[in-house]
Amino acid sequence: MAPLRKITKARTSRELEHLVADDTERGWNVASRMNYISQDPRPYQILLEFNTERE
Repeated sequence: MAPLRKITKARTSRELEHLVADDTERGWNVASRMNYISQDPRPYQILLEFNTERE
């Protein structure tokens, strides 16, 4: 099973997109849809999966 990482520190959807772009350059792939939790101070979250087949 591939390692997973959850991004939970984004305050805006644009900030989340920036964090995902940084991690995809490091070999991570998006593994879930974006979650929005309105009660959380950092409501935008997403799950990433490490690409183990990367050359």
